[in-house]
Amino acid sequence: MTTDEAREILDKNHKGIEGSFVYSLHEECVFSEAGFWDFYDCVITLAKAEKSLEIAGKITFVYQWFLKEIIWHFDPNDAAEQKHFPENYTDYIGRLDGAMDAYFRGVFADESLYELQR
Repeated sequence: MTTDEAREILDKNHKGIEGSFVYSLHEECVFSEAGFWDFYDCVITLAKAEKSLEIAGKITFVYQWFLKEIIWHFDPNDAAEQKHFPENYTDYIGRLDGAMDAYFRGVFADESLYELQR
């Protein structure tokens, strides 16, 4: 993934544009595995290439949105129900935690050590 592609994916998620991971979670109530990996890859790409307060803010916003969607999924008072919600959702959280560590601390984990693989 190029840096330009990563910025585009991040911007689409930050704005909740149709086709993004955030859009599928919130508007379609669908956990998109492809959308998850696109966002994950964009964070890793940007961690290696470009850091700024603007990008950090967008990454944090999307990450928080992802975590909120998980919380809302388990809220019995929430009318929306996520389709294709992974049973191993904690593995997805762990992957994004690793991406956040890469971006904010420069710590890149060995991809083979994660339980969750593509």
